[in-house]
Amino acid sequence: MGRWWSLVLIGAILLVPIVRADPAISIAGPDEGLVSWRFSNPANYTASDVVLGPTGSSLAWLSLSHRDTTRTDFSLASSLTNIDLVRNSGRVLLADTSQQGPVQNLTFQPDAASMVDTFIYSGNSNQNFGNAAQLFVGNWTNGTWTRSILQFPALPLPANATIVSARLELYYNFVINDTPMDVSVHRVTSNWTEFGSTWNRRDGITPWNGAGGDFDPAVVATVAGITNVTGWYGWNVTNLVAAWWTLAVPDDGLMVRQVSDSTAIMGQKGFSSSEEPNATRRPRLQLAYTTPSSHGRLVSAPIAAGGLADWTGLWWNATVPAGTNVTIRFRTGDSVPVDATWSPWSAPLPTFGTPIAVPPTHYLQYVLDLFTPSATSPSVQDVTATYSRYAVSGSVMTEDFEPDLLQGWGRLTINGMTPMGTVISSAYSQDNGSSWLPVSGGEDLSASLARGIRLQIILATNDTLVTPRVESVTLRYRIVSSGLVNPAVPWGLAVFALLTLIVLLRLRTSFAATGLLLIHADGRVVGNAGADGPRDEVATSAMLTLVHQFVRDSFQGPQGTGGELKSFQVDDKEVTIAKGLFLYLAVVGKGTKPRALPSRLVRFLAGLETAYGPRLEKWDGLRSSTGNLDADLAWFLRKGYRLPTLGRAVRYHA
Repeated sequence: MGRWWSLVLIGAILLVPIVRADPAISIAGPDEGLVSWRFSNPANYTASDVVLGPTGSSLAWLSLSHRDTTRTDFSLASSLTNIDLVRNSGRVLLADTSQQGPVQNLTFQPDAASMVDTFIYSGNSNQNFGNAAQLFVGNWTNGTWTRSILQFPALPLPANATIVSARLELYYNFVINDTPMDVSVHRVTSNWTEFGSTWNRRDGITPWNGAGGDFDPAVVATVAGITNVTGWYGWNVTNLVAAWWTLAVPDDGLMVRQVSDSTAIMGQKGFSSSEEPNATRRPRLQLAYTTPSSHGRLVSAPIAAGGLADWTGLWWNATVPAGTNVTIRFRTGDSVPVDATWSPWSAPLPTFGTPIAVPPTHYLQYVLDLFTPSATSPSVQDVTATYSRYAVSGSVMTEDFEPDLLQGWGRLTINGMTPMGTVISSAYSQDNGSSWLPVSGGEDLSASLARGIRLQIILATNDTLVTPRVESVTLRYRIVSSGLVNPAVPWGLAVFALLTLIVLLRLRTSFAATGLLLIHADGRVVGNAGADGPRDEVATSAMLTLVHQFVRDSFQGPQGTGGELKSFQVDDKEVTIAKGLFLYLAVVGKGTKPRALPSRLVRFLAGLETAYGPRLEKWDGLRSSTGNLDADLAWFLRKGYRLPTLGRAVRYHA
């Protein structure tokens, strides 16, 4: 196969998509190289808040959170109302659990079946009027008068209610005369029955302690000057009803009577009883009451996301005894202090971790509302707000790079994208990162020292929902004329540089080893012996780097293993390959190779790694530092591979 035809075939293979080395090294011109960092292999870089991959480098997308969980955290709140942070450090509790809620109003107007009411008449001292539709009060002349007694059933209030006010209301509907009358209310002091009570007896059998009913002479309330104007009249009976409710006094009802009825002038008045056909006119109590309803509120300080962020959720842990409650709401904005541009408070979140669907903002604020209807307080242990954004800034640093026979550095090129609000900057170091000098894309580094260099790329953004991106960084360099050696490539790729070697070999008619090539794991040619070596090591390595990747990708197993090439043949030439710990050895020959040749190669290569290991494992690239390596390679090519056994794997090493 002709040399040029073979090169054309290799070029065609290179058209297949492959993955380039990172950093990749190529020839930019005569005595000029080009190194390209593409960030596809993160292991070759040191990165902080930057993501590296096939598309280059960009700022890392961060999933962050803010958590309030200690007394110090919660004490930074914008406002605290009835909140205790001291009693149980690290928990939010109600400070006062004895607060009353808003006043509630209730009209209590029982029907005839549950209401007990009647009037008693001194003129007919043993007659009962429990079925009467009126409740009469007042003097009747001739030394007789009437009094009315009423007893409401159990008040329909919550068990934990506190009575604020109570008003007895009676409807005046039966006018006998228009003489002004003062009517008072008193507490009844003995129990009685609706259909047994009379002027003389309280239940039809047992006499009152005094005729005319047993009552406390202390007036509870009085309405003065009732004449002939019908309608509702009311008496303030708050203290009496509250005493009934708290069981301070027994509920035996109340008495309505004309003030000084035994001596007053005639002024008879009739009020509707519970037997009144018109149910709306029956006796009633107007009640106002409260129930325990302790509330507390904590409004957090605005939580800063460190930039524009997507708020993703609110999480909290709380202890909520039966009957108590804890709710959490939030709002978002872009300024501190909070102003009118902020969103309104959200509805209470149903469960912790509920996703938050709001436009991106810089700040979030939450409000905790605690409630209890008793002396038991709920408590909140922690609140966490989660959010995501790009890092504000990040950096990626290359490893030190120093090609062999370096003469000087050239132009630095940074290929990237900088959306509005983002920036890419760079610097270089030639003292292992101890000091850095800023450098811009497109700048010529020819004034820098001709020694190893390390680059640092810094990405930053003012809009943390947008990131700059660096696709690649390239740097030209000059080398000593004709001194460019095989560039460093991944060790697995360098083996296939031998493909180019094959097309340069001369054909022979019988088997003989005519070329021996030793390659470092990093791809550099360490040494060769024989007439059939590559004439252009740089070109060979550059092309075969890509070919190797194609072969490996095509033939490796389903688990990413295999695909290692041990030998191959072009026309009548065969290359046999041995792989060591950090070296590759390839022998080129023609004819039928000895069966033991592969094992002899392996043993010889092991001897080389043992003998020259300290020099070659971290080889400086100078062939003058390899000692007697060339002599050993020449010996093996000349006759070592023919020997049935190798008494000494390495012959000339001292």
